[in-house]
Amino acid sequence: MEAKSYPHELFVDGRVSFGASITEANLIMADGKSLEHAGVEPDIAILPTAQDLAARRDPVLAKAAGLVGSVLSPEEAGNAFKDDDK
Repeated sequence: MEAKSYPHELFVDGRVSFGASITEANLIMADGKSLEHAGVEPDIAILPTAQDLAARRDPVLAKAAGLVGSVLSPEEAGNAFKDDDK
């Protein structure tokens, strides 16, 4: 399901913020079924190990990059995003 958020504010003795999330689309698969309450299963299961996390390696992102034709090592993938804690 796809929803759109509609934020609102009222000013009554101060500001009151609230919103609504309205469903606007439902993805229907080729077999005619919705993914709602069904989900999907991955074709390839890859989980980083504790050692990967400690060494800042990301084998999952490296594999995903390879599937779309890019070459990215797990070490490069682990440093692909800026870490504000450094």
